[in-house]
Amino acid sequence: MKDLTGRLGPWIVAGAIAWAGLAWLGWSLWQSTPPRAGFDLALLLGAARHVLDGQSPYDPSMLAGTSPDATALFYSYPPPVAQAMTLVAWLPDGVVWIGWILGATASLGLMAAMIAGAVGRERRPVAMRAVAVAPLFLPFAVALLFGNLDAWYPLLYGALLLAVLPGASNGVRLAGGAAAAIVAIAKLHPAPLLLWLVVIVIRERRGPTSRVLIAAVVTGATILAASLLIWGMQPWLDYVQVVKAGSGAALVDPRNLAPVSLIGQATGLGGAALAAIQVAILFIVLAVTVLAAWRVPERLTSFALVSAASLATLPVTWYHYPAAMLPVAIAVAVRSPASRPWLVVAVLVVDLAIAAPMLAWLAVLIIVVAAGTGRARLAAASAASVS
Repeated sequence: MKDLTGRLGPWIVAGAIAWAGLAWLGWSLWQSTPPRAGFDLALLLGAARHVLDGQSPYDPSMLAGTSPDATALFYSYPPPVAQAMTLVAWLPDGVVWIGWILGATASLGLMAAMIAGAVGRERRPVAMRAVAVAPLFLPFAVALLFGNLDAWYPLLYGALLLAVLPGASNGVRLAGGAAAAIVAIAKLHPAPLLLWLVVIVIRERRGPTSRVLIAAVVTGATILAASLLIWGMQPWLDYVQVVKAGSGAALVDPRNLAPVSLIGQATGLGGAALAAIQVAILFIVLAVTVLAAWRVPERLTSFALVSAASLATLPVTWYHYPAAMLPVAIAVAVRSPASRPWLVVAVLVVDLAIAAPMLAWLAVLIIVVAAGTGRARLAAASAASVS
């Protein structure tokens, strides 16, 4: 225990400072009227309370066909999100927000521990380090402060990563498939993860990944069936109307990190031109997904590619979306220590991206490259130790 404490001492000190700063910032934002902390979560809870009152979770103006601002605050998730949030909607917003932060952070530690175990490393030190420095990865910190669903990306993306690694147990495969379905239904833009699974299963001619895909299909079907059986078809009809209204929203905004928004900001293009560009971007995302599944047999690198591509699926990408890359970064760090300096650079770059949005994509690229080169470094180191 003394040796463990000594090795983790600097991490514990750094983590205490980071978490104290995040707690102070969160408390300060919560004191605003209305609170500037947890506002994304407040939208989810408000929508859930509308569901409990027998109303639509969606804004009446959007149901009437009014196109919102892409950066305006409104509930636009599929119906199962608001319906699931009814389980906690009876609690005060602040209580749910604190539980949200604690739960998402604990799940990050759990994923870090399981990833460490999957690649033959000690679980506890890796989990403690991941939790300690989590606030320094600002996309995750922002997701916690806002109470955004993205705070659970380390759990959901991480569960899928664990499910596709060699030697995963059947339980892990089932959990990973369920996680893939949940995150795809809740947030939509991770849907390429499901296509990735399909292509891998085709390439392997079934194989163990087929269990992951089956779990995803069964989970998705169960969620949709429960939504329809309990709340009926009307919420889904409302959702279609909201999607139609949202398609007319202006996408170019400095806070929108999506490639189409960055292109619009750089060129001044808009309207039909940006719509065509977004279609092209979607095809690129799908092409990267298929190629990653078909041509990249090493699972961590393949998963890194599809995780990065999934962030650009939709024409809106917020600053907290790169929290999805944390499982990849953790896996790279524990598998290939030589890659850790590049991960530190990625953290610094993504933190700077809060002021210069385009840097977020550079940080994501660094993590993907680290995943691809880390395997080669590990193999070279193993060969050198044998010789």
